[in-house]
Amino acid sequence: MTENPNYGETWTGAPGHQQVNQPPAPGTHPGQQFPTYGQPQQAPYGAPQYGPNPQGTYGVPAQPAGPSFFTQLPLPYKLAVGSGIAGVITYFMGFVAWISVGEEIERKAERWADEMNGDFGVPAFLTMVFTPGYFLLFLGAAGVASFAFLVPKWRKYLPQVAGLVVLSWLGLLACALALPSFISLGAGAIIALILGSVQLALIGAAVILDGRADDK
Repeated sequence: MTENPNYGETWTGAPGHQQVNQPPAPGTHPGQQFPTYGQPQQAPYGAPQYGPNPQGTYGVPAQPAGPSFFTQLPLPYKLAVGSGIAGVITYFMGFVAWISVGEEIERKAERWADEMNGDFGVPAFLTMVFTPGYFLLFLGAAGVASFAFLVPKWRKYLPQVAGLVVLSWLGLLACALALPSFISLGAGAIIALILGSVQLALIGAAVILDGRADDK
């Protein structure tokens, strides 16, 4: 083994061969060790080398994306938010026709009166058939309140909001069923009854699941 005083390189010559000293590569200094093929290269002073990451930022290691806020939300409150969306849409059905009046309403009313034989009692629900707007208003208010369950400190009021939905939808149903037979329901009433039932089912399931989670 011999050492070249000019370049600081060490080389072990095989027997019968003449030692050959080669100049250092451009950009290097005498005594620098060159990397071995198959081993990871290191930048000067041991700093790791980075390449382009999947996000397209050069020199910054890729970071995995965290879960979204809605994904971390418990299932009962996801159902409550879905109920809130249905409630808001139901509220706007108050601007659509609740009853449908056709040209034959007078003849239908006379026939209905004849079927009553001149003796007609007024049921309690019939007294509020023309006030379904209040119940649509309550369903819309419950829908807006359901979005408050995105905040943890308001989630304890889930049963109260569910009770308001139950009361409002039952009142809306009573308004629809108590109508005289010669008056037909309008598009707004039909859509409101369907969406109100969806709102009731979702928030009811939310209350049940939330109650079962508290028992565990």
